[in-house]
Amino acid sequence: MIDWIKNNKIGLSVLGLITLTTFLLVLSLSQQNQLTTRPDDVPLRKGPSRTSKQIIAMKAGTKLTVLKRQNGWWYVKDSKDDQEGWVASWVANNTFLKKPTALSEATIVLDPGHGGSDTGAMSYNNKYYEKTYTLKTALATRKDLEKTGARVLMTRSTDVIVPLLYIPRTAEKYQADAQISFHFDASGTHNSASGISQYYYNSNSLSLVQSLSKSLNNLPLQNRGYDSIPYLVIKDVTRPAVLLELGFIDSDKDLNYIKSTSYQEKIAKDITNGLYNYIQSN
Repeated sequence: MIDWIKNNKIGLSVLGLITLTTFLLVLSLSQQNQLTTRPDDVPLRKGPSRTSKQIIAMKAGTKLTVLKRQNGWWYVKDSKDDQEGWVASWVANNTFLKKPTALSEATIVLDPGHGGSDTGAMSYNNKYYEKTYTLKTALATRKDLEKTGARVLMTRSTDVIVPLLYIPRTAEKYQADAQISFHFDASGTHNSASGISQYYYNSNSLSLVQSLSKSLNNLPLQNRGYDSIPYLVIKDVTRPAVLLELGFIDSDKDLNYIKSTSYQEKIAKDITNGLYNYIQSN
């Protein structure tokens, strides 16, 4: 027997390696279908939506088996009492939330206007581009929203151009609760206009634009109000969508705010508050 083992050492080593690899693969696959809730009171729902009826609120540490997945929502089974339902995976897996907020199960798409070769509007001296500050402001908003536990998706997070027809696809694919497009206005004449505006098109976006407009009243620039205009990015989408013009980049007064990190963070906070109120009401 000892001689046989010596003569077949290489073959046994290969067999052992294959057996170990197979075991680790099976273990990995089984663990992919296991989930342990992290925050307290994670909602278990009847359907894959924050508006679906809640079955129970699960305690932190509840062990679940994942049976299927759908756009970030997971259909799970409680390993202890066999209760089944849907959870928002980004909420159940959240490592810093103690309890979900009203926004936690929401999916928000942020669309920083322009990008890449499309600079958007420019300052009077052509030194400052709209695309730069739409991205900075959207990223600040993402950071603020993620503190609530919300799932935040970006149409772009770097200086690239996204074709207008592609922008609504993210909101449609993930059935977003809101799509927000960031822009900065230009009047075409130096220092001839100032202020912020909000736009929507479809009727299902009216309450969203109203909530955001009210919250943005806190900004230091005059709120010129909201209106309905068929901009492509808010027209060709079935999900609630708004477009925000957050100052005139060819106004020296507005540009000083637009370039300011504190202004961008103020916008982020006001949008988060507006979305919080909107989600609670819808």
